Amino acid sequence: MSVDIRQTDGLEMVGDQDSTRNPTARGGFITASINYNVPAADATFFVADRAYVVKGIRGVPDVAGTGGACTATIRKVPSGTALTSGTALHSSTYNLVGTVATTQTLTLSTTASDLLLAAGDRISADYTGTATSAIGAITVTLSPA
Repeated sequence: MSVDIRQTDGLEMVGDQDSTRNPTARGGFITASINYNVPAADATFFVADRAYVVKGIRGVPDVAGTGGACTATIRKVPSGTALTSGTALHSSTYNLVGTVATTQTLTLSTTASDLLLAAGDRISADYTGTATSAIGAITVTLSPA
């Protein structure tokens, strides 16, 4: 398989446009998701194979759960760093016991360097609180840097 790059006003890919082999066929965006079922342990759900920029974070509770407040912070974590010591990718928190079937769009950090991932950086979910039985998913949208 070969792929040709043509430069016009920007770069244009000519060739393999099958998104299963070529993620840039979808406009360059990829997603990384974590499904949660509380009580859940903090977990890594993406390891960067190259440089990426975080473009958005969304999630939705399928079951709100009981037991009290429970939130998640989505963190960028460099290799060799403890998950809880990573940098928050957003300024708010995700509410695991939020309104069922309602998408939560998190406000991204306003510090540009927080949103840049280097090869080897991880994206992790850091849970806090006491909720039980909360179920849902969180998705991070990334673009190659």
